Formats: sequence, structure tokens, C-alpha cells
Amino acid sequence: MSRPSSKLLSRAGDDVAAGGARRAATVDSVFPAGGELGALCRAKDWSATPLGPVERWPQSLKTAVSIVLSSRFPMIVLWGPELIQIYNDDYRLLMGAKHPAGLGQGNRECWPEVWHINEGIYPRIFGGETVFFEETMYPLAPHGQVEEHYLTLCYNPVRDESGAVGGIFVSVFDVTQEVRARIERDRALAEAKAERERLYEVFMQVPASIAVLEGPEHTFTVANPRYIALVGGRDVLGKPLRAALPEVAGQGFAEVLDAVRSTGKPFVAHDALVKIDRGGGALEAVYLDFVYQPLTDARGGVFGIMAHAVETTEQVLARQRVEALAAERAAMLGQIADAVVTFDSEGRVSFLNEMARTLHPGLCTGSTLAEQQETTPLERLDGTPYPPDAIPSARARRGERVIDEEWIVRPPGAPPRRIQGSAVPVHGEDGGQIGTVLTARDITDQHHLKRQLEIERNRLNEVFLQAPAAIMVARGPTHVIEAANPLYQVMAGNRPLVGKTVPEAFPDLAGQGLFELYDQVLATREAYVGNEMPVRVERFGRTEEGYFNFVYQPLIGEDGAAFGVMTHAIEVTDMVRARQQAEQRAAELSRLTQALEQSNRELDRFAYVTSHDLKAPLRGIASLAQWIQEDVGDQLSPASHEHVRLLLGRVHRMEALIDGILAYSRAGRVREEAVPVDTAAMVKDVLDLMAPPPHVVIEVQPGLPTVRAERVPLQQVFMNLLGNAIKFTALTRVEPRVQLSFRDVGDAYEFAVEDNGPGIAPEYHDRIWGIFQTLEARDKVEGAGIGLSVVKKIVETRGGRVRVDSILDQGATFRFTWPK
Repeated sequence: MSRPSSKLLSRAGDDVAAGGARRAATVDSVFPAGGELGALCRAKDWSATPLGPVERWPQSLKTAVSIVLSSRFPMIVLWGPELIQIYNDDYRLLMGAKHPAGLGQGNRECWPEVWHINEGIYPRIFGGETVFFEETMYPLAPHGQVEEHYLTLCYNPVRDESGAVGGIFVSVFDVTQEVRARIERDRALAEAKAERERLYEVFMQVPASIAVLEGPEHTFTVANPRYIALVGGRDVLGKPLRAALPEVAGQGFAEVLDAVRSTGKPFVAHDALVKIDRGGGALEAVYLDFVYQPLTDARGGVFGIMAHAVETTEQVLARQRVEALAAERAAMLGQIADAVVTFDSEGRVSFLNEMARTLHPGLCTGSTLAEQQETTPLERLDGTPYPPDAIPSARARRGERVIDEEWIVRPPGAPPRRIQGSAVPVHGEDGGQIGTVLTARDITDQHHLKRQLEIERNRLNEVFLQAPAAIMVARGPTHVIEAANPLYQVMAGNRPLVGKTVPEAFPDLAGQGLFELYDQVLATREAYVGNEMPVRVERFGRTEEGYFNFVYQPLIGEDGAAFGVMTHAIEVTDMVRARQQAEQRAAELSRLTQALEQSNRELDRFAYVTSHDLKAPLRGIASLAQWIQEDVGDQLSPASHEHVRLLLGRVHRMEALIDGILAYSRAGRVREEAVPVDTAAMVKDVLDLMAPPPHVVIEVQPGLPTVRAERVPLQQVFMNLLGNAIKFTALTRVEPRVQLSFRDVGDAYEFAVEDNGPGIAPEYHDRIWGIFQTLEARDKVEGAGIGLSVVKKIVETRGGRVRVDSILDQGATFRFTWPK
């Protein structure tokens, strides 16, 4: 073949170069910057899209594209009736797996899952309208599966040179995380509110009359519906005892409350008489079993008293009627109770009524209680038996008056009963003792009820004290603090709270707008919700900034007016600070990732330019060597022919070395999309491509698996390992044999390429994986010494491992694992 004229080649090359230079200049002017997308736009063949070559684009499109690529906000331009997409780096994050195929693609083809939304919007934009949506849900599928995304978008028309709308600007902000966080916060607040309401309902429905009185004047702060009914439906909340129930002030109850407050000891009353106005305007006699229980703060001081009462009016009046009836029946039974037993001067039973027979089965006239101890024993409340001389009737026979003593009776074959009774001596007209009378009643059920009420009261109190949130109640226009649970006390630094106004208790909160919120909630009767509110507060001697989720809830009276504010707060300082630190770390990681991506792009460009520049002189040397063979081939000596052959071999080896270095530099950095790969089909394609010599026996284990992998890197691994095995066994063995097998190792597959070649000495097992490492001279076995290093880099960057098992002259087995 003759060589073309050098002038002709030069002129043709100049024309091509000039055309290419003009096109490059046009592309560079349209896409001068834009990061990764700018580079993709410059490299893309736009003539294959409906937009046509870049040099034919209208200036309006070029300007629109320049604006999009230069913007730091997520933007995309849609041009022409096909709505061809050109977007920037920030919009690429929304594209997901649709990138890079979406560049230059029609919008309907790229986003079919939302076309039913967009098809009604785009005609409005082409009509000249600007459309804005805020936090709108779009069912996008950037990664193949439709997910709910919340977006804030603005569609703007872009006019071409004729003044008509030629395309659309779209600015997009993904606010999915913010919207979902707000939805979750609202749900949590609703649950917390429901829990508070349930606790309040439990307190309000306790089957006893309960009230809490606080302060030296015993001001009512809590009263459940049963207590309100007990006092005739009067509104006692917020009023001192003497103002709320003036009729009881002269009956000694205020003095008892004072004693409980000063001593810290509870007061218990049984069947206490109270004269009270229950709504009819006149005083009514009411009998109560009640307890005044002191309430103490964290320091042990009494800040209030809980009154727990059960009305026993019916029981007391019934007992009084029985006693009156017994007095009419017999003069000697003047001290009558539910059960009556009379004893003569010898201590023997002279009379007993039916109730007495019920309480003391087997007791009959003429017997004594001491004689009944074997069949129906009487026990003290601690379970110890009564000695005969300590039985109430025996003590009364000695002149002692035993009033309202309690004991246990154990009837045979029946549960024990709790008895309350009195035993008193009976005197005749001459003053001499003629006997004793024992009155008693069964208080078992009443005692059980009392115990149950105490348990319920204690449980309610524990619920309030152990509520998993800080709670405080303030009353009136000055916001006087009436109650605060222990968690709120700790959150406030254990400062004095009850009885003070909110500004008095928290002077360190002045100027932060919180006091004004109390006024606002009280005036509007609308709750205020604070989320992660920063508050500077003094606690335990130092001022610090904390973050709180809180609700200021108005407390509404029966008249519909707000009488106070309840604060429900949870401190989230640690959570907020942890999130802030995480956000800072995420920002730093993003910056480092972007820097690494930029470095990788620059390294790719450097490797490509370097390989191109290195190959150019090699191609020149190869061409010169071929021309020499063509021009003076007949005049060369055999030695010269050998030298030319060696020269061409060195050139081809150098080109292979450059390609290998480029492949090695890209092995761990350039990543493709992982897809299902049938390794059986891939191995067949690799063997067909390599076309091994026919005398080489290659065995492939049936059923090679399908893995999720990047196709090209995995193909490189198989080509290098199979190619090395075929090459070395074919050179050293008469009957070369290569086997490919695999096994399941849990979360990965292990592949093995085994040959019967020359083998590798153990001291070289680590060396062979290094770059440029060969065990044979390159003139003897052609190779760049890069293949195994590329295999190692590809496998390990995908989470696998490589190793070799070999003994010199006994073949070699190369193994690698690949995640499923």
C-alpha cells in the first residue's frame, strides 16, 4: 500500500480540525460551567435529540441553559413541544437512577409516574402563566419504586426570539423530610394530649370525695366531682376553706387542717359529724369517714393537704336507729350497737340478739366468750389471740370502758371477719355493777372498701407524681403557681415554686417572651405549642441554654372562662444538640464527598489526557517501523527484521501497559449501576471473545449464579483470571486444563479458577497482586503485570476478597468472593 501525499493529509486534517474547533467553541460558549452536568452537556451528542446540534440552537435556549447550569438551586429547563430536559447538579439529586439517561430526554418519558399531574400544568405555562406550588405531594420514582415526595415548585415560561413561549423554567425544592418531621411531631403532640386527658379522667372518676387544699389558708386547688357534689355543687376551686365553706369554720376542721400542716402527720376520722349546707339553704348533718393526708414537696415540706372522704351518713343513722330501738326494748341495753350481748356479774351471757349470733356462731346464753376461744377464737388485729382476761367483755367486767375497739373473729368454715365493738359495765339503781354489755358490728366490707379507696388514692397520687413529663399549674391573671410535679421541680432547678407568680419564681426568664405567652393563652383560651424552643434558664447555680417541647394549655371553668394555665414540658436539649452536631458532621461529610468527586473527575481527565499523549508517539514509532518494512523490507537482514519485530512488540506492549494503568486507576473509582448479571452467560461471552486454543480443555461448573453487580468490572475479573490461566497452561503443558467453579459462602459467592500450569511458589503469593509484577520475562510471556492488580482492586472495592492457592509446578487456583 502506498502512503498518501503529506500535503493532502495535512490539508484534510486542517479542515477537520477547523470544523471541530468551531463546534467545540460553540459548545464551550453554551456550556461554559455547570459542574458535572456542564461536563455531561459538553460531551453529549445533541444532534441525536430533538433539539439538534448546539450550534443551531436559538439564543433563548442557550441563555436558558446557561442560567440553569450556573444556578445553585435545583433547576431544570424543558424545551420545545417534547419538553426536552436540561438540568443542573442540584436537580440531579432528585433524579436518582434516572440520571444520566434523563439528560436530553423528554419530560413525559422521564417522569411517566407524574404525567397525570404535569399534563394539566404545562399548557398553562405555554400560555404565559407562572405557576407555584408549595409542599405539594408528588408520587416520584427516582429509584424505580414510587415514593411520596413533598416538593415546592415554581414553573416559569421562557420566551423565544419570536416572543412566544419556547420552554419552561422549573425550580424545585425537596421538602419531604421537613413535611414528614412536622407530621410526626403533630402526631406525637396529639398522643401526649390524649394521655393527659386520660389521666385527668381517672382522677375525676375516683369513687371517693377528693380535694386538695394548699397554703396556710387551705385554698382549694383540686376537687373532683364527688367532692363538689358533697358540698352541694359549690365552686370551691381557688377559694380558702373559710370562704368556700363558711359553715364548717366553727366546727374545728380548720384547726385540724392547721395541725396536719404544722406536724406533717395525717388525721383520720370515722363517722365524723359535719353540718353543711348542701344546697337547700339549711345546715344538714352529714357523717363522714375521712383522712387529711399531708402532701410534701421534694424537701419534705408540707405544701398542701389531700382530703379523702367517704360519706357514712346512712350507716350512722341506721346504727342510731338500732340503738334507739334497743333502748326501748330494755333499760339495761341503753348502750346498743349492731350486735348486742349482755353478761351477768359472773361474765356469762344473759342475752344476745341475732346479729350477735351471726358474729359469734355457737355463742349462747350461759356461756362465756373465753369458752368460745377454741371454736370461734377472737384475735387482735395483728393476729395474736386474746388472753381470757383481755377480752373486751372481761375488761368491762373489771370496770373498764372499751370503746370502738377492733378485733378479728374466725368463724369455723367461714372467712375471718373484722369486728368493731364496745364493752361497758352496767350499773343498777344502787350504783353497783350488775353486768356488762357488749355492742359490736361487722366492718369487714367497710374496711375492705376503705383500704381499696386508700389504694386508689395512692395510685392516683403516684400517677401525678410519676407522670413522664414536667407539669405545672398556674392560676389567675398573675399566674400564681398552685402545683408542680417532681419532674417539673427538677427541670426548674429545685427552686421554690408553689405560691409564687411565674415572674417571681422565674426571674431569669424575663425578656424571653414566655410571660407574655401566659397572658396570651389566658386571654384567648387557645393553647400555645412550643417545639424545641430555646430558653435560657438558671439551674443549680448556673445559667444555660436549654431546648424544650412544651404546651401552655388554658384551664377552662364551668362558666367557659379560662382560670389558669397548665404547662406540660419535656426537655429535649440533648436531642437538639445531638441533631445539630449530626447536621454539622453531615455537612462536613458532604463537603469532603464533593471534594473527592471533584478530585476523581480531575484524575479521570488527567489519566485520559496522559494516556492519549503517551500513545501518540508510540503510534508514530509503529507507523515508522511499518513504513521501513514496506520501503526497504527486501534489503533488511534477518537480524534487522528481528529488531523491527521486537520494536513493534515493545510498542504494542507499551500501549497495553498504558491501557492497563488507565484501567487500574479507574478500577476503584468509576462505578456503574449494579444490575442482575447471569455469570454463566457472562463466562460464555468471555470465552468466546478470548477464543482459547483448541487443545486447551476448559471446564465450567454448571449452574453459575446470578449476582447483582456492575457488568463491565465483573467481566474484567473473569477475563483476567481465565486469560492468565489459559495463557500459562498453554505455554507449559501438553494437555492444558482450566476449571471454573463456585460455592455459596453465605452473603457472597466464591468463584475459583483452577489450572494445571507451572504454579507459583508461596513466596510470590503476595507479590503477584502488585502492579507491574510478573514472574516471567516479558519477552517470554507477553504481559504488562497489571491484570491481577486490577482484579484485586475491582473485587476489594466491591466488598470481596482475592487469594491464590498454589505450589510450584502443581498448578494454581485463584479465588475471589463477590457479594450476592
